[in-house]
Amino acid sequence: MTLRWFAVFALLAFPPHASAVAPECGGVDLSADASIKPDWKRYADDLINANGLLWRIEKLGLAPSYLYGTMHSTSAGPIELAEKAAPYAAQAKTVATELGPLDAAQKIELGAAMLHAAMSPDADTFSGYIEGEDAARVEQYLVGKGTPALMAHHLKLWMLAMTASLPKCEIEGQTNGLPEVDESFARIAEARHAPVVGLETIEEQLRTIASIPTPLAATILKSSARGGPMADDGYKTLLSLYEQKRPAAALAILDAAPGLTDDERRAEAELTRRLLADRNATMAERAAPLLEKGGAFIAVGALHLSGKGGLIELLRGKGYQVTNVW
Repeated sequence: MTLRWFAVFALLAFPPHASAVAPECGGVDLSADASIKPDWKRYADDLINANGLLWRIEKLGLAPSYLYGTMHSTSAGPIELAEKAAPYAAQAKTVATELGPLDAAQKIELGAAMLHAAMSPDADTFSGYIEGEDAARVEQYLVGKGTPALMAHHLKLWMLAMTASLPKCEIEGQTNGLPEVDESFARIAEARHAPVVGLETIEEQLRTIASIPTPLAATILKSSARGGPMADDGYKTLLSLYEQKRPAAALAILDAAPGLTDDERRAEAELTRRLLADRNATMAERAAPLLEKGGAFIAVGALHLSGKGGLIELLRGKGYQVTNVW
């Protein structure tokens, strides 16, 4: 979710450049670091159904539907995996994504709504939350990601926390107009004149992001600016694990990465809960009418699928048989 929102914001704030090649992402894959010892037992509930991206959903008397875990990315690996899943979307009666299809006018509307909600023209948003050396460090970090210093001080901290979570390569990929995974499935459906629907609205996603408490956002920003795992290393790790078809493992691996304080670990866990777990029930509820007709293809962020409260378990609770395809 965060990549799409920030990408549209970035398109308004910074002019796009023509490019057909995804920028190379930096960072280190922490999942390959033998010195990092994740607490797998502690994350056992989060790692239920954690292996696999494509799942078949079945119920007696209905055509099979499919659930695919995306990564909101322009990188080559997720795009190639989406191409492997494309034949399932091409056969679907209906395709559902988080927000549904967004044409150019809707993206402008989305970006304008986000910019309006995030701007604080009359107040320094750092004041009282990020000060002294922390302020200088955060400002420099955001400038490095393309957010001008003056602008940063007049954007609400929830917006800046989203900015901090993204590597520069993905920001560049989106502002350069490269296709994102979710868009590829919507285009397949539209080419076949099949309906494309959203499981959430723009307003709902904006409310979710804007509800991030300011102290929580400030903690995330300070952690990212001093090199916490939600910077480029975190993204590189998630990208690697996604290509291995086990993205949820990133939750435990990044929590075990060195350099985080206890407060920062709690902040990361709370942010994950707000952006992922709290939305799963809504997605499952809105997917239900599509699944009852059979032949649906549902593509949402991969971290929504796994876990005790993830979509796979929620759908099983509704009487569906959900099995991994790959």
